Amino acid sequence: MAIIRRETDYALRALTRLALAGEFLPVSILAEQEDVPPEFLRKIMQRLNQAGIVESSQGPFGGYRLARPARQVSVLDVIETVQGPLVMSGCISGPKICGRIDHCPFRKRLSALVAGLNAELAKVRISDAANEIQSALEAAK
Repeated sequence: MAIIRRETDYALRALTRLALAGEFLPVSILAEQEDVPPEFLRKIMQRLNQAGIVESSQGPFGGYRLARPARQVSVLDVIETVQGPLVMSGCISGPKICGRIDHCPFRKRLSALVAGLNAELAKVRISDAANEIQSALEAAK
């Protein structure tokens, strides 16, 4: 089971592309550049727009761009927007699922693992990926 699903991977790639562009890009261009089905990416971008991660503009020069600086968008923000919170076990997110919650030897440990993973994912920014790509492009010149 993948922690980061395909649609989240597409979102991260599109957001990195937007960070590098610094301007509005149409979904058709993003989809072509990242080899993503355009209709699938359009739905993902709509979710990111509703969450305030990107903003949209209509018209001949429209499309999407980041709504805030790339350094303010974490991988955790994107994961939670596109696929919801990370859950290792249903009992962590919904304590009423299991009657053993008060004496479960795993619940606290699994909760700590999820909290640690979330903390690490919150540290990774879209700007990190964009900077890495930009450095590689400059080194290749």
